[in-house]
Order: sequence, then C-alpha cells, then structure tokens
Amino acid sequence: MRVWYVSAYDQPKGQSTRTYDYSKELVARGCDVTMFCNSYCHFTHREHLEPGEQWRVEFVDDIRVVWLRTYHYTGNGLGRGVNMLTNVWRLLRVTAALNLRPDVVLGPSVPLLTGWAAMYLARNHDVPFVFEIRDVWPDALVELGGLKKTSLLYSVFRFIEKQLYRRAARISSTLPCLGEHVRLAGSDPRKIVCIPNGADVSQFVDGQDYDGGKRPLVVMYVGGFGLAHDVPTIIRSAAILRDEGSEDFRFVIIGGGVGKAACEAEAVKCGLTNLMFLPPVLKSSLPAVQAQADILVAAVTDSPSFRFGLNLNKLCAYFASNRPVILAANAPNDPVREAGAGLSVGAEDPAEMARALRELLAAGPMERKRLGENARRYAENTLSLRALGSKMESMLRSAIEEYRAVKRHSGKNVTQGRVNDVK
Repeated sequence: MRVWYVSAYDQPKGQSTRTYDYSKELVARGCDVTMFCNSYCHFTHREHLEPGEQWRVEFVDDIRVVWLRTYHYTGNGLGRGVNMLTNVWRLLRVTAALNLRPDVVLGPSVPLLTGWAAMYLARNHDVPFVFEIRDVWPDALVELGGLKKTSLLYSVFRFIEKQLYRRAARISSTLPCLGEHVRLAGSDPRKIVCIPNGADVSQFVDGQDYDGGKRPLVVMYVGGFGLAHDVPTIIRSAAILRDEGSEDFRFVIIGGGVGKAACEAEAVKCGLTNLMFLPPVLKSSLPAVQAQADILVAAVTDSPSFRFGLNLNKLCAYFASNRPVILAANAPNDPVREAGAGLSVGAEDPAEMARALRELLAAGPMERKRLGENARRYAENTLSLRALGSKMESMLRSAIEEYRAVKRHSGKNVTQGRVNDVK
C-alpha cells in the first residue's frame, strides 16, 4: 500500500509529530509512505532546507519525507495565510515532478487549503482521499476570535470544508463527537473513523520510581500559549494557594507561543516566587522532563470549539509519564475521568483548580501513585501508537478496497464521498 500523507505543520521528530508517528507505524506494517511537510517550522520558526533549495526528498526511519519550502512568518496574521498558499503551490508542483504514484492520499483539516490540495491529488491520481480532522476549521477560527462568521473568508473556507467532507472516502477524526457536524455539512457520518492522538509509550519510563512525590509537589504544564490554551488559570490558581499561605506546591510552566509574554507579566504582577517559566523542549525530551513532575496539568479555554470533543496531544504524553493529571476543560468527553488518572474541573476556574490541587495533596503519595499507574495503563491499552497504527492501516485498506470495488462496478472514475452509493 502506497500512502501519501500530506501535512503542513508536522515535521519528523518535531514539535507536532502525528503525521510522522503514524507514518512510522504504517512503514512498520510494510507500507510505502511518503510524507509531505513544510521545511519552515511553525513552532520554532527554523528552516530545514539550505538557501536556494526549493524542496528535498530524504528518508527518515524509512519514511520518504518531502520537504517543501514555504513562506516564512510569525504569529497568526497575513504571513501565515501566505504560508498556507505557498504550501499548496509547492505541493502541487513537487508532486507533479516526482515519479511516484499513491494508492491513497491523506490530507488535514488544518490548514484547510492543504486538505484541499490532498483531495486534488487523490482525484488527479484516481485514488481515495482520506480527510484527517484535528480541529474543525473554519468554526474553530471563529470561536477563537481569529475570523468573523460574516466574512467572505469564512464562507470560502466553509465551502471548502463541505467539499472535503463530501469527497472523502473516509474521515479520520481525532475528535469523538464529530458526527452531527459532518451530517450538517452534507456528508455521511458513517465515513468517520475515530483515531485519536497517541503516544509512543515505549519512549517513556514506566515510572516505577515515582513514589507519589513529597512536598513541595512539582505541578507542571507542558505545552503552548495559544488562544485555546488556558495557562492564566494555572497562574491564578498558584496565586490563590499562595494567598492561603500554602508552600506545598512549586509550579513549572514549559512552552512557548503568542500568549507567553502576557502570562509572564501576570505572574510578575501576582508576585509569584514559586512559579517558573521555561522554554519549549523537544518532543524527544518530554519523558525526562515530565518525569520531574508530581502532578501534570492541562487547561483549555471555555470555547465552543471543544463541543466536538477533546483530544489533546499533551494528555497522551501526560498519561504515558505515569503521573496524576488535572484537566480543566468543558467538553463532552473526559479522558482523565475515563482513565481514572486524576481530577477534572471546569474551564477557566482558578478556584476549582486550586481545590483540585489541594485534594491531590491531601490524598497522599500512595493515592497519587495509584492515579499515575492508572494513567500509564490507559496509555498502554488505549493510546499506544502500535494499536492505533493498526487501526489506521485497516481504515486505509478498507477505503482502497471499497474505492476499487465501486470503480469496477461503475466502469469509470469514481466520484468520492458517498459510501456504497454510485451514480
């Protein structure tokens, strides 16, 4: 099976690696995988290609990686839009020059234009297109304040989104509650296969040396400072505990993003001396870094974008680290509760987060150790890349088989997007 896996922001062994992780799993199952990605990193703003190079093909862990030079930018303004356009333009030009042919093409919902390009490539090669959903664009952009629903750009993105849902042979979703949205877009929810973000559990120490921690407990956040990340609630909960006279916690916040400067300023304003900020770390360093924590915290804003469900990369890594977790979110699903891995509180509620921290402190080291073991067990049984990779391979093979069967039956090229329905 020859798989083309199209991405923009994911890079091999980078900050966001879902495309790489699943490509590696597919290669291990005998698939020929070509991964397309931007050479300019969305997270670190570093360029992988040498000056003058427009694209490059190299093998990483037996994955054929095609690096595409795109426009450099910072922030979420016009430059990012230009980057999206150059990703599509470069992708179409490079694939035309490559002497390769896929059996199936996967493309992302973020950015939508890259998803459109993947759909175009699938149609051009007469193979099935699989639409991979991580965030629901353009609605997520509206709900995070980056786009107005009355704008022309929203209408264009919404039109593209509907086309992608309809033409997809399968919809691979990290979100568990996408069915109604797909139906309202005019497509068939039966095409959805939920494949959440996973973790390479083998890269994380099994945590047998974790004894539940001693005071002061290290409370750690590892992640971004974007519009959906609610780091301020962590800072305010630290201030509440400090005002109560508690010296039982030490907060460590690791990461980068557009909101980091404002968070640092708020911590200074609150006069917090038990809270420190550290720069982002490589994904390969997460096991060692998170092993220094006693409690891991994830917090997102109270946004309607989470109505489709919650599937945070950081939770996968948190669970694999064998540590108790506090989740602050308002969503229809609750991975922490499902895993029995810690405590869940509402979004944007510092008092509730402070209460949860006090509760974990009072629970004692043995209970914290037990919660961490539950987290690790859940990661191994539910979120391991090995199990999820097998599920993805099965999805791709069934999409190809169905597509070819319909093509044989119709005797002509297939119009994608209808399960078991041929015009």
